[in-house]
Amino acid sequence: MNGRTMQPTPLNPTRLGLFWPRRTLQSAKEGTVPQHTHAATRLTDRLAGNTPPALGAFLPANFPDRTSCVDLLHALVQHGADILEIGVPAAEPSLDGPTISAAYRQALAQGTHMDDVFVTVGEAAETGAPVVVMSYWQSVLDHGIQRFACGLAEAGAAGAMIPDLPLNQAEPWLAAAHSAGIHAPQFAPRTADDAQLTRIGDAASGWIYAPAAHAATGYEGSLDIRALDRFTARVRATTEHPVVAGIGISTPAHARQVAAHVDGVVVGTPLVRPLLTQPRPAATAQTKALVGAFADALRTPASPCAA
Repeated sequence: MNGRTMQPTPLNPTRLGLFWPRRTLQSAKEGTVPQHTHAATRLTDRLAGNTPPALGAFLPANFPDRTSCVDLLHALVQHGADILEIGVPAAEPSLDGPTISAAYRQALAQGTHMDDVFVTVGEAAETGAPVVVMSYWQSVLDHGIQRFACGLAEAGAAGAMIPDLPLNQAEPWLAAAHSAGIHAPQFAPRTADDAQLTRIGDAASGWIYAPAAHAATGYEGSLDIRALDRFTARVRATTEHPVVAGIGISTPAHARQVAAHVDGVVVGTPLVRPLLTQPRPAATAQTKALVGAFADALRTPASPCAA
């Protein structure tokens, strides 16, 4: 995109009083690197100014059920996903629309707990694609901040984003993620001013998540590409982190429009919807086909006249 080498901005371990976990230090002494460290590096390498943009594919953990979820995650990579995003099912997903909310309810009704999420992450990491977890803050608090970070690291995750965590309350999570050696991407709301974007960039590692629409997940309206271009330019002026867009990228045509302005595109609701509304074999086939269509769209430049 912008040709710059993009690396996560490290937190200051002295200021935060951090120490690297024994497992990481021991691995360094033995000349090996933990699995999650490889994943975090693959994530930043894939997003670092490459074209076409990376495609992130989202699926809630244990949805539509545990076995189908793992099989689908592997299939998503085979059909073009570069990054896998796994959602932690939440009872009150305030930033999500009806489709992902319904998928979360289904996963919770099947008894999904955080330990099940870690198992799913571990099996998804076997694809070789970086795995990022999306979680609401309450779920992290309920499990324990450090336990959550360490559980993800042990499972092989590259990082986790907590979109509803206010930045002025985020230091315990940022410290835990840093000490576990995983990324903590940050959500940049479209309403953020330049000072806020600077603080978001300073806190982030991995990437900055810039919503393509100012809406809940599942938005299917038109996208203001010029406004997105202005916003991503403001984000890039405050940080060297890659910029990833999601929310509102409901069709491959939308992905093609957005591609020139970001380093990655995340798709969730379009992949989840068939699994809620159609019989399983047809739904699975449609979700796989959709991933392929989004991947193909990112490889096809949009018309210079597209708005």
